[in-house]
Amino acid sequence: MERSISTRDNFIWLLIALVLLLFGGAVFDQLQSQHGERLINACLLLTVIIAVWSMEENEGRWLNRKIGITLAFGVVMVSDSLIKSDVLAHAQLLMCFLFFSLTLHLAWRQVMFVGRVDGNKIVGAICIYILIGLVWAFAYLIAEEIFPGSFKGLTETSWQKNIDDVLYYSMVTLTTLGYGDITPVQPLTRFLAYMEAITGIFFTTVLVASLIGLRLASYGRGRPNRHATKTPIHAEPLPTPSLSNPFNPKSVDQLTVSHGDKTGSWSRLNH
Repeated sequence: MERSISTRDNFIWLLIALVLLLFGGAVFDQLQSQHGERLINACLLLTVIIAVWSMEENEGRWLNRKIGITLAFGVVMVSDSLIKSDVLAHAQLLMCFLFFSLTLHLAWRQVMFVGRVDGNKIVGAICIYILIGLVWAFAYLIAEEIFPGSFKGLTETSWQKNIDDVLYYSMVTLTTLGYGDITPVQPLTRFLAYMEAITGIFFTTVLVASLIGLRLASYGRGRPNRHATKTPIHAEPLPTPSLSNPFNPKSVDQLTVSHGDKTGSWSRLNH
């Protein structure tokens, strides 16, 4: 049975999941739904499931890891939606940070400096860019949970309610736009902010260099090497002339000379 998600289109599915997560967070924040936290948990769980099953082959030990990661996130998110515990909320936040960091690492290994450039690899580069913003967003949320008031402009107390504003701030910082409506006020969050801006600039540079390098490498493999050493033509040694009279140099027997694929003859010379 053919897999629905393969290495030829895995990043397309991942991109769809990431965009749905960002869009869902914006919609729930816009509607101010009383079930916003549960809907955010549902979007996160859907993104985790698609990301887990699209990054590696479904065989061997990795299959067991996929099942374990999916079940762990499902249990924690469902429990947090039903019980409303601070411990579960913090555990979920830490799990999201670790999971998206791992997903970023796996996507980087599959996209950068490996294989040939195709549509799936370009989509993978877009996924990496979004994942960088997600990882930094969860880092900001962790900093806000540990040091409340780290950002000016965040009014909510729950990280699920702040996630849309923090995602917005992270993407704006990653692209170095900096609108200024949300600003870090603590030393740790300011450090994270300018490190994210540096990472965004550095990533675009590395991405362009990687794609150009892979393209040139694949182009070079497809063309014959004009500088390759040609196979030399081994000429057969000339036979020693047979003289009917070794003391008479004017009489030479007929000789056959072979050089490569050209054959010529020397006839008897009579002077």
